[in-house]
Formats: sequence, C-alpha cells, structure tokens
Amino acid sequence: MLDIKKYDIKKRNRKKMLLGVSLLALGLTGCGKSRTSWLEKGIAAVTEQDYRTAQEAFAQALVLGEDEEQTYRGMGLAYMGQQDYARALGSFTMALGEAGIKPTELEYDINYYMAICYYKLGEYDAAISCYDAITGLMPKETKAYFLRGNMKLCLHDLDGAVADFDQAVAIDKKDYGLCLDIYDSMISYGYGEKAQQYLDMVEAADVKTITDYDKGRLCYHKGEYEQACNYLERARSGAQASAELITLLGECYKKQGQYEYAAVVYSGYAEEHQDAEICNQLGLCYVEQGEYEQALLAFQRGKEIRENNTCMQTLKKNEIACYEYLHDYRTAAELLKDYMDTYGGDDLLRKEYAFLTTR
Repeated sequence: MLDIKKYDIKKRNRKKMLLGVSLLALGLTGCGKSRTSWLEKGIAAVTEQDYRTAQEAFAQALVLGEDEEQTYRGMGLAYMGQQDYARALGSFTMALGEAGIKPTELEYDINYYMAICYYKLGEYDAAISCYDAITGLMPKETKAYFLRGNMKLCLHDLDGAVADFDQAVAIDKKDYGLCLDIYDSMISYGYGEKAQQYLDMVEAADVKTITDYDKGRLCYHKGEYEQACNYLERARSGAQASAELITLLGECYKKQGQYEYAAVVYSGYAEEHQDAEICNQLGLCYVEQGEYEQALLAFQRGKEIRENNTCMQTLKKNEIACYEYLHDYRTAAELLKDYMDTYGGDDLLRKEYAFLTTR
C-alpha cells in the first residue's frame, strides 16, 4: 500500500526555500503581445501542470518567433514539472543566451530555477555558482545567501553555510523569521548544536519586536505546543491569517493529539481560500482519524486547485492511498497508472501497480 505523504511543515515555513521549493514557487509570468500567443498558452499549460501541451505550445512559439528568452524559460519549467532537470537546465541556458546585456529580474529568476535543477541533480557546487551570480550583482539578496547556505550544508561545509546564514541575518537583524528558517535547515542536516544559536537570537530579542507568528514558531520548536497555539491564535485573529500560519497552528494542535480541532482550523481556512496544501493537511487529519472518505474528498478538493498548487504530486499519491484504504483497488490502479505516466515510476510503484491490478 502507498504511504500517505505529508507535505513537510518545515518546507512551508522556510519562505519557499530551495529544499522545499516547487517549480511554481517563484511564480510564472507571460509576456506575449497577444492574448492567444503560443507563449501564453504554454505558460497556462505549465500552470495547469499539463507539461506535454506546454512543450508543444512553446515549440510553436519558437517557430513563430515569439519572445525566445521567455519561451525557453517556459520550456525549462515544463521539463522541471516532468522532473527532467537536465533538459530543464539546457532550456534555461538557452533562455539566458537570449538575455540582454544588463541583467533583469527575469535573469535572476532563471538563475534561481537553474539552482533548483542543479540541486535536484546533486550538483551542489553548480547550484552555489548560480547563487554566486545573484549575490555578485545583488549583494543584499537575503534569499540567495540563505539558499546558498543550504547548498553548503549539502556539501557538509558547515563553516561556509554559517558564513552565508550570518550574512543573510546581518542584512536584516530583525528578520526573526529568517533565523527560524535557518534553524529549521540546520536541524534537518543534523547540526542541532550549531542551530541553537539562531534560536537563541530569537529568544534574546525584545519581545516587542517579534510578531506573534514568530513567537508561535519559537514555541513550536521548543516543544511548547499549547503556548504556540495561544500565540498563533492571536496572530490569526489580529490580522488576515496566512496559509503558513494556519498550517503551523494545525500542526501544533496535532502535536497535542487534537486532530479534530486541527481539522476545524484547516477546513475553516479552506472554505475561504483556494490553497492546495491546506487541503492536503486537512486530508491528513482525517486519515489520522481513520475517516478515509473525508480524507479522499479533501485530497480531491486540493487537486482541483490549479493556481500555485505546489503539492499536486503529493495530493495524487495521497488520493491513491485513500482508495486503497477504502478497498477500491481498481480506481487506485487506474490513478496510479496515470500518476506514473505523469511523474515516472520506480520499482516500488511498479510493484504496487502489479499488486493493485491483481486484486
């Protein structure tokens, strides 16, 4: 049986950092002159995660002489969606070859995507080079220092990572959320003792300068889940709640075994906002309670959300698992075949498919 996949809360709380970023995390832009340009059709198809249609549209855009930099960028995004990172890099390189002499936001955007591809291919030094290019021209680009630090963690270069993290913190010493993001990253790589210094920065700060959201995050990391809920509840009542806040609030309730209330938090937000990740979290709550039909509806609701859906693959896998829990093996097999056609399949998935087709 397929495992229900969680969308790691730490990934969401790292401001779309590289280790949790998806191909839509930095946004999509179109620039065709016509509403029906092939370039715009391709971008729309990428947004819908229809990558084959996107590639066909981009190919036609090149034939018709539409904006080549944007078109090659779009092709790179489509290849990323298909997890073909080598081809994506080729397309992004072609895109940069069409750029002007003076770098624009588009070129910085492409460099960020190239860094993701290099990371996915395990070429961490090359990813670092992308961030070098960004920081060389934008010395106050906090995100680039933060992400470069993460790449250095991948290379077990702790001193180099800390130097980048400290540089990022120095740019804005009151960005306590960044300190917490750094803490998350270092913990995930096993540097708990060194990570503590960034948590200490937040604890030592004047409480008047820290938002209730970051206070909640701090308490969460300290294992003080009830107090974290208090801060996060206050944060969401004092201003429009973000999906990141809601995700963390629900997680704090789950840590206390209060899955029903976590589900209320998630469902209340999902009623007013189109957010696929929240739907996924809602489904996970129902799974924990053994309510697989409710979970299935939540995952399917998340799948229907196309705009900025960064966890479509997770939702599809969770949907398949729910059908298995409900003993609907035929539907599970059909969906798993579609899943492998879209994302590819490893030996484990192929064995799972063979199992489902014999039930």
